[in-house]
Amino acid sequence: MTFLYVEPYEVRHEVLTRVRDLETWMDIGLRGDEYIEIDELETLKQRVGEFFLTRNSVRIDGQLGKPILDRTNYVKVGLTGIQLIEQPERLEISTAIVGVIITYLTDGIPTEVLVDWDLFTEQIQRVPATATDPAGPLPTFLTPDDNVHKWTNYLKNYQLPTVQEVTIAGSLGVLKIPLVSLFCLALLLPIGWQFSKRARNGGTSTAPIVAAVALVVIGALSVPYAQVSIARPVAIAGNLDDPQATALLETLLKNVYRAFDFRAEEDVYDKLAISVMGDLLADVYLQNRRSFAVQAAGGAQAKVKEISVRNATAERQDETPLTYALRGQWTATGTVGHWGHVHTRQNLYDAIVTIQAVDGTWKITKLEIIEENRIDPLAATLSTQEQAPAAGSGGA
Repeated sequence: MTFLYVEPYEVRHEVLTRVRDLETWMDIGLRGDEYIEIDELETLKQRVGEFFLTRNSVRIDGQLGKPILDRTNYVKVGLTGIQLIEQPERLEISTAIVGVIITYLTDGIPTEVLVDWDLFTEQIQRVPATATDPAGPLPTFLTPDDNVHKWTNYLKNYQLPTVQEVTIAGSLGVLKIPLVSLFCLALLLPIGWQFSKRARNGGTSTAPIVAAVALVVIGALSVPYAQVSIARPVAIAGNLDDPQATALLETLLKNVYRAFDFRAEEDVYDKLAISVMGDLLADVYLQNRRSFAVQAAGGAQAKVKEISVRNATAERQDETPLTYALRGQWTATGTVGHWGHVHTRQNLYDAIVTIQAVDGTWKITKLEIIEENRIDPLAATLSTQEQAPAAGSGGA
């Protein structure tokens, strides 16, 4: 079986094969004819991985891809799908299955991917193949006469995950300026000066008084209507209300999790640096790697697809430059798909995220995880569905 995964910034070609079938194309080098002994497992696994690095070429947008051997694992098929064999054990050659994952780095989402499948025998004339992209899986079969597994980008309105600076402008709320009222106030000054000058000279006139009263009335009546909104300057920044704190925290968290969509470690760090201060980069990187490693998928990293901030409050800190401590709760849901099976990981966090104004943008300077819990997304969904009827069962 062959699987093609097309994701932002990477393409993965994954294969499931029986060890017995590999004997047609390579010398598996085992001592016996029936079993793979425990001390032979690692050597055979490495040889299988190296074998697939040289077969089934992959072309991405017309260019031959550079394969990276991601991992090779012994697996078994269970009731819940593909399961890794985590503890070394003696395996029967006739039933042993090896899973291989080969990765190709890309700059974004390609236009076309072609896999030239060349592993057929007289007994194996039909190979199941599945291509999976952000829209979902598309299964097919490969045969000796139709052996090219082709994926074409038909994604519509797909937004490539990006990481952008979170600017301070606009995040502190707006300042409303009553322009007409200020204009009327400005006109009052010369009128008042003229009135006082005439009074000193003994002259009297009601015109300045009438004009002043008219300007006061016009200025007062126009306050609710003739206003211009501008971003609140940092110099007069106050406290953030809960909706502002929630929106700001969610934007920064999305930036952090989006950084891990990139494959190369240096790219991840570069993207993290947009929203995280240098001293905190390594801690955030390692914390995410630990939290979203899926052991059932061989330690593969789940990519976070959804962020939901449940609540957040902001407390201004007596520091310069402008600093807030955001106390919030949020859920992060990630998925990883291998060999046709999708693993989902959802974590619930309660944390204090300290942010600071740096060169016109917000950056996270401190992260204090108060509590982190792994939750079952399916159980949470079922719980919500079960509670929904109860909410409306007030009684007939």
